[in-house]
Amino acid sequence: MTSTAHALVAGSIALRFPNPALAIPLSFASHYILDSIPHWDFGTNWRGRPKILTGLYAITETLFGIGLTIIFFMHSVPLLYLLSIIAVSLLPDWMEIPWYILYATRKKHKRSARSGVCKTLAYALYKIPNRFHTTAPLPLGIITQIATVAFFLTILL
Repeated sequence: MTSTAHALVAGSIALRFPNPALAIPLSFASHYILDSIPHWDFGTNWRGRPKILTGLYAITETLFGIGLTIIFFMHSVPLLYLLSIIAVSLLPDWMEIPWYILYATRKKHKRSARSGVCKTLAYALYKIPNRFHTTAPLPLGIITQIATVAFFLTILL
């Protein structure tokens, strides 16, 4: 899912569950639940374009998603709490960044048997969230994403 989708669902979790003991694990788990639904995001087919372009798309979209969520929920949820819950919901994607930046290439997307500790850890942090990813092509992947977010917003708000 896009960061916007994760952030909006996290915002609704923050509104519905003002207790961080509930909201933090729910927002973290929501990331994996959302990613298990077929979707399209800026990481889809990243090997087909320069890494810098994928990174710029991801950063821009993440800032957009956080900003949109703040606009929607800033009058109902304390800002620091809202930002915290959003950050927790985006954490699984952020854990993948070291692998993408330091090691992944268009042709190589696995670690070798002789990889060092840092590369092995980066790969593990990349693979954990990716076990849940199910992708869908455009436009279906956007349609399923909109429907999924609408569903979660409806049941949480």
